[in-house]
Amino acid sequence: MLLLTRRDLQFRATRFAVVTLGVAVVMTLLFLMTGLIEQFNAEPYLTVDAIDADQWVLPEGVSGAFTASSTLSPDTAAAVEGPDAAEAVVARGSLNAEGRESDEVLVIGHVIGGLGSPEPTDGRPVEARGEVVLDRSAGFEIGDEVALAALPLTVVGLTDDTTLLAGLPVVFVSVEDARTGLFDGRPVVSTVLLSGDPDVLPEGTQVLPADDIAEDALGPLENAVRSVDIIRILLWVVAAIIIGAVVYLSALERARDFAVLKAIGATNRDLVLSIGVQAVLIALGAVGLAAILQGLIEPVFPLTVRVPGSAFWQIPIVSVVVALLAGLGGMRRVAGSDPAAAFAGPGA
Repeated sequence: MLLLTRRDLQFRATRFAVVTLGVAVVMTLLFLMTGLIEQFNAEPYLTVDAIDADQWVLPEGVSGAFTASSTLSPDTAAAVEGPDAAEAVVARGSLNAEGRESDEVLVIGHVIGGLGSPEPTDGRPVEARGEVVLDRSAGFEIGDEVALAALPLTVVGLTDDTTLLAGLPVVFVSVEDARTGLFDGRPVVSTVLLSGDPDVLPEGTQVLPADDIAEDALGPLENAVRSVDIIRILLWVVAAIIIGAVVYLSALERARDFAVLKAIGATNRDLVLSIGVQAVLIALGAVGLAAILQGLIEPVFPLTVRVPGSAFWQIPIVSVVVALLAGLGGMRRVAGSDPAAAFAGPGA
């Protein structure tokens, strides 16, 4: 029966190539959607990890540093005692550069040499006022002149995987520059960063571990993640419809062939297996092509896509199951074919 399947694929090679390409486009979108969800879930943890603080001191009742605009009073912040305690400013701002539109960014002002200063992938950390380290996705290079609001800064380092809220670049400056550029020099403190448990925690404050800060930053993206999940389900439905339709049409076209085969002793099992193998080959061929296509599209995708390694075995397995389920109609048609039809006239 496998020989029969191969001959049929050769005879209808153009059709199966077109169908495989169509399903591959759907599978490519599945890879990309899976990569988007992985990125949405990973980016706050990667960014918080780069900040390198184990504990964050915030006003009581505030759920996180990136989803609220509450501040600590300077006296309260100064009263916090703990390992490597360092004040920080977290706020949204705009980054400007000559010849390009203003970019919205998330600004983290940190104590120079203290917690909150990431290790750049290229260049060096902020060592003085007037310097900035930012995520590579912002599109700047080391040595570029930029402005935080109206405050001139020089790019001295670039980081990777420091974005939040679905790709918003994070920029790191000295806490003094953050206050000057965003708050007219007022002594604003958003949080106090610690590398361990606090020794003294003033009244009206709370301490949150880094993982809680990252998890809270996922909150604004919950609806987006659910929407992408719905799209993924719809893409599986589309793939199933395409495969199911082609397999069923193939079964209809070969009805007399199957009747002849049954008349000479072929079993339902062998014939159904022939149809099932076709469905699986379409699915696996489409997944293989999609794995290549997503790699070509990923670098030019407007958002960072992080396709997990598990997707490269999960999607093929699910695609085989979907293909077999989609091909049930064609398989039932084959199993129900009447051997007597092999000897019926053309009008029978």
